[in-house]
Amino acid sequence: MFAIYTPNGRTFSGTLEGLRQIEKSNRVNVANKHQFLDDLQEATGKKYQVTTTSVNAYKKAIKKQDEIAPIHHAYQIMTSPVEVLRGDNVLAVAIDKLKNFSYQVFPVVDSRGQLMGTLSRQHIYEYILRNKTVYHEKNKHKTLAELFLNEKSKAYSAEPVTDIRRIAALFIENKLNSICIIESTGKIVGIVSRTDIVNATIKEPPLSLWC
Repeated sequence: MFAIYTPNGRTFSGTLEGLRQIEKSNRVNVANKHQFLDDLQEATGKKYQVTTTSVNAYKKAIKKQDEIAPIHHAYQIMTSPVEVLRGDNVLAVAIDKLKNFSYQVFPVVDSRGQLMGTLSRQHIYEYILRNKTVYHEKNKHKTLAELFLNEKSKAYSAEPVTDIRRIAALFIENKLNSICIIESTGKIVGIVSRTDIVNATIKEPPLSLWC
C-alpha cells in the first residue's frame, strides 16, 4: 500500500493502481488538500517486525495468492531506524546531518512527527550553487520548510508489507530514488532506496515476485 504526503498532510492512501489513477487525474485537475495526524516512531535499534495479519491483509488487497514465489517486502530490505529533519530546523542542521550520515535523502517532519516532505543532498547542493554560498545572509534564519517546501511539495510512502517490485515500479514511473516506509498508524519506520532494491536482487538470484 502506498501514500502521498505534502506539508498539509496525507493526500492519498491506497494501492499502486489507485496511486497511478490519482496521479493521472492530478495532471489535469488541482489536487484537493486533506489533513491528518501522524506519529513519528521512536528510533530504536531493534529489528523491525510485522504481524501475520498485516501480510495476509496485503495479499488480500493485491488478490494474487496463486503464485508460489519468494516475496520480498519493504520491511525486509529497508534502512531502519530513520534519521529525520524537522521542518523548523535551519539549514545548518541539515548540513550537519549530511556530514554525519551518508544518506542521500532525509524525511522532513513537523513537530508532531507528520511527514511533510523530503530533503535530498541534491536539493541542498542546488541551493548552495544557486546562492553561491552555504549560508545566504537573508536566508540564514529561515527554516527548511520555508526554504525547500511549498504547496506543490509531496513525498511518496509505502507500508512495510509492500513488495519491492511494486516499489521499483513507482520509482521508475515517478523518477524516485527512495521512499519512506510508514506504518498504517503513521509511524515512519524506514526508508527504501534504489540501492536497497538492487542489493536484494543481487543477494537473491532466483528473485521472482508478484506485484
